[in-house]
Amino acid sequence: MRQSGSRRSRRRGTALGAVVLAGGLALGACSASSEHGSSTAAGGAANRAASAPQAQAGTAGSGSSAAGKSAGGTSSAQLQAAQAARSIIYTGEIQLRTGGVDAAAARAEALVKSVGGYIDSEVTGTVGSIPYVPYPAASDGGTGSTAQTLSPPADASGDSAQLVLRVPAASYDGVFSQLQTLGTVLAQQRTAQDVTQQVVDLDSRVKSAQASVARVRALYDKAQSIADITTLEQDLTQRESDLESLEAQQQALESQAAMSTVTLELYAKATAPAAPHGRSAGGAALSALKSGWHALYLTFRWLLVVLAAVLPFLVPIGLLMWLVQVLARRRRLRAEPELELEAQPAGGGSPSSDQGA
Repeated sequence: MRQSGSRRSRRRGTALGAVVLAGGLALGACSASSEHGSSTAAGGAANRAASAPQAQAGTAGSGSSAAGKSAGGTSSAQLQAAQAARSIIYTGEIQLRTGGVDAAAARAEALVKSVGGYIDSEVTGTVGSIPYVPYPAASDGGTGSTAQTLSPPADASGDSAQLVLRVPAASYDGVFSQLQTLGTVLAQQRTAQDVTQQVVDLDSRVKSAQASVARVRALYDKAQSIADITTLEQDLTQRESDLESLEAQQQALESQAAMSTVTLELYAKATAPAAPHGRSAGGAALSALKSGWHALYLTFRWLLVVLAAVLPFLVPIGLLMWLVQVLARRRRLRAEPELELEAQPAGGGSPSSDQGA
């Protein structure tokens, strides 16, 4: 009985040890698996952490490339916008010789009006009688100075015209080229002046002047004393005058930049060339005959001039001579009887009787 009880107790101890051993193994396996899982998770996190900068770098690289592309596109667009925003004043002058000045001027006017331009001024007449108007220069924003025009051709004669044309800046090149087809080009010149900085400066000065006027006007509205009102009124008047002057310059620059100026000069024909010095005998005789007729014409014309000058004096002189002749004739008629009486003899006889005796 004791041996069976001890055997049972040993079996129980063995079973209990097996259970404890199995539990320890199970716990070891669980802890190992948990450690493995945690280490795997930690490794994955580390890998993700390590790969994150690379992904960010890749994203940054792609973003930088995209930004570079967009920056390139933006810079190109900005460049085009900047070029479009620039204020450039174009001026030009063309001298043409054409058979019909009026017809060419009409065609130029129709061309300018077709692109939205207009004729600023037009002067027609003969060569030498036209007071040519120089086109305005852009050096001072069109505030008064003028540019030197081309000198008229030395051999120009007959009818001529000068037209100052204003055309939109976008149509300047096309109009300038088409105007050259209206005749034979004698001379031409073109100028372009960038006034963007002047426009920007004027815009800034105009805004500053407007703000200054607004401040002074606000102080003027709040002024109480007569002295303050008088002082602020004078200051406000001066600042408003300065603002109007700046706005006028701004409008002049904007107008010249928006509408280009082309001066068109038209000439009908050239002077005839001088005759050669060497002439034939027939030509010399014809020239001498013309000279003789011309001298005869001048002589008769001189005589007519003298006669016309003396004629007012001939009439009273002729009347006076006629009156003198009438008086002299009457005096002779009165004197003839007295002479006959004096010629008779004193005895009263006739001369025939005396002769007979």
